[in-house]
Amino acid sequence: MYQPSGDWPMLAIAIVPYQQYGKTFPIDEALYKGTLFPDLYRPYKPEKGGYHD
Repeated sequence: MYQPSGDWPMLAIAIVPYQQYGKTFPIDEALYKGTLFPDLYRPYKPEKGGYHD
C-alpha cells in the first residue's frame, strides 16, 4: 500500500530505562571478561547447555 511521505504511521517507540551504575570489575578483569559491569557478565558454558550465572 503506498502512502506519501509524511503520512507514515508511527511504528514503534523505544523506552530505555536509565542504567544504574554499581560495582565494576577492575580494568584487567573487565578486559578479560569483555565487560566492565558484573551484572552484564554471562559466561558461556557449553558443558551445561548454554549461559548460566
